[in-house]
Amino acid sequence: MNKLIRPTLFTFLALVICTAVNAQTPNYATVLIPEALKKNAHVVKRNETIEFEVKNINKAYYKVSSVVTVLDETAKNELFFYEFSDKFHSLESVKIEVFDALGISQKKYNKSDLTKQATGEGLVPDGNVYFLNIPVTYFPVTVKFEYEIKYNGILNYPGFNIQSPDESVEKTTFIATVPIELDLRFKPKNININPSVTNDNKVKTYTWTAEKLPAFTYEAGSAISGSNYPQVLIAPNKFELDGYEGDMSSWQNFGKWYASLAKESLNLSDESKQYLKNLVKDANTEKEKIKIIYQYLQNNFRYVSIQLGIGGFKPFEANFVDKKKYGDCKALSNYTQACLAAIGIKSYQALINASYNQEPVDPNFSINRFNHVIVCVPQPKDSIWLECTSPTNDFAVLGSFTENRNALLITENGGQLVATPKSKAEENTYTSNTIIELNADGSGKATTKLFTTGEYKQKVINYLNNQKKDDQKRYLVERLGFITPDDFSIVTNKQGDVTIVSENEKFYEFSAGKKLFFNPRLYKIWSNALPKAENRTQDFYFEHPFIKTDTTVYKLAPQLTIETLPKNKVLNFEFGSYTLTYQYLEKENKVITIAKLKLSQHKIDAAKFAGTKSFFDEVLAEYNEKIVLKKL
Repeated sequence: MNKLIRPTLFTFLALVICTAVNAQTPNYATVLIPEALKKNAHVVKRNETIEFEVKNINKAYYKVSSVVTVLDETAKNELFFYEFSDKFHSLESVKIEVFDALGISQKKYNKSDLTKQATGEGLVPDGNVYFLNIPVTYFPVTVKFEYEIKYNGILNYPGFNIQSPDESVEKTTFIATVPIELDLRFKPKNININPSVTNDNKVKTYTWTAEKLPAFTYEAGSAISGSNYPQVLIAPNKFELDGYEGDMSSWQNFGKWYASLAKESLNLSDESKQYLKNLVKDANTEKEKIKIIYQYLQNNFRYVSIQLGIGGFKPFEANFVDKKKYGDCKALSNYTQACLAAIGIKSYQALINASYNQEPVDPNFSINRFNHVIVCVPQPKDSIWLECTSPTNDFAVLGSFTENRNALLITENGGQLVATPKSKAEENTYTSNTIIELNADGSGKATTKLFTTGEYKQKVINYLNNQKKDDQKRYLVERLGFITPDDFSIVTNKQGDVTIVSENEKFYEFSAGKKLFFNPRLYKIWSNALPKAENRTQDFYFEHPFIKTDTTVYKLAPQLTIETLPKNKVLNFEFGSYTLTYQYLEKENKVITIAKLKLSQHKIDAAKFAGTKSFFDEVLAEYNEKIVLKKL
């Protein structure tokens, strides 16, 4: 029976393929994908052509024709079409066609089938998004996307994103056409690729082609936003947005353009200026004055995301923010600069690419990849940096969202790239002190006091302050690694200090006869298993360096005594250390454990990751050591 089926199936597939060829239409049958391109792939880019045509300094068209085969449900996000549209960037047309595994068309969509939704936070409309989640019940499935975008003002040229993790590429082509007098700049990343260039004395055409690229696997913990993926960055020399012409050929010139947007937005009323002067009149130093202004901002203004005006770049005027008491990052930063100027302190706005694990921008390739604005106050020694959108950030501490990278200062002379502060372990501390009062049966009450700074403070405030009890419990157990409490209460304050009182019918992990086996503390001082180290090629990023310290005291009931204590432990590696001590105080019938874990830097070179993983694996294993108590 099987011998008859196989030829029949083969004949059927061959018939489908031949029919498509004879009809001179593209054949998207999955069987035609080379086996080498299926290996380690969840999606295959079959054939893609992207055309970017710059008509003049403020008008361009972007056309995409892309065929992708989604091999399995793991890559179902590839079936989601999403495009933003506003007055500078409009979606002109969309055609989407779905094919089954044999390459037979099953469904077609156009722009009218997409969902249109306004963006913004309700105060003002920022634009619209068009999206479609293509429903399929089978895999593999092939989808052809065709769409066109019109640019009315161009600040950012689209790049050539060649490949993503778990994706192989049969063929992809990017064609950029630009008037000779404008030209463009480009930089390949993570791939050796050069364009062919033609010139007809009016326009230059750049063509990049990549093909037969096998899939690669994402390495957990590597830099985000695709900075490690094959791509070509493309940037303008001259540009225009909303009537404002600019030059991006250097960081200095780009900074001059941004300064021209903000130069008329720093005005404050005389009444407001006098109020600010009175606010700082008793301060003894410039730093004290800056801190007072910063705390005034934190206590009286709120952040909202608004992308109005010139592509989300031109800030609201300081007077507007002063009256409304809200603004986005650029508006609040602009307002902070105006407040500091009112009391005689010079500061600069700084454009930055904010997010965790972002790589610094390239000093030698000016391109707008910024998504955030902060403030820098120059000082003789260490400049003061201010995150103006956070009501809880410590003064002059940025945090991992904007540290360890370059920012573009908007100075009187244009843009100047400067490094933001590097993360320091001493600025991200987590200290816990716990007293567990044990009853004879192993039940009891625990009181934990948490003292946090930096990133830990922000997390504690966000996840424990004024949250529902179920959400607090989930954070304690899933994020902080606490033993699940039967009942608990939490008291927090604005400084990020927390008191947790929990009750458990069973604090011990397990029992054997009269012996009770306890973990060294209520929670794991480190709970994340690092990814495998074999064949790693990318650097690994922790969220931030840190110091975590825990002191746990077990107060034993008179009916309990110590049976066994684990041995003290000291671990060291190039970027950190771990110490753990155990002590039994016989007179007081107490067991005291003290643990300290330090990580001195957040970025680990790929070549040194194996040693880092080995260290943290040992820290994880330590939690399995048990304090053994015995019932008398």
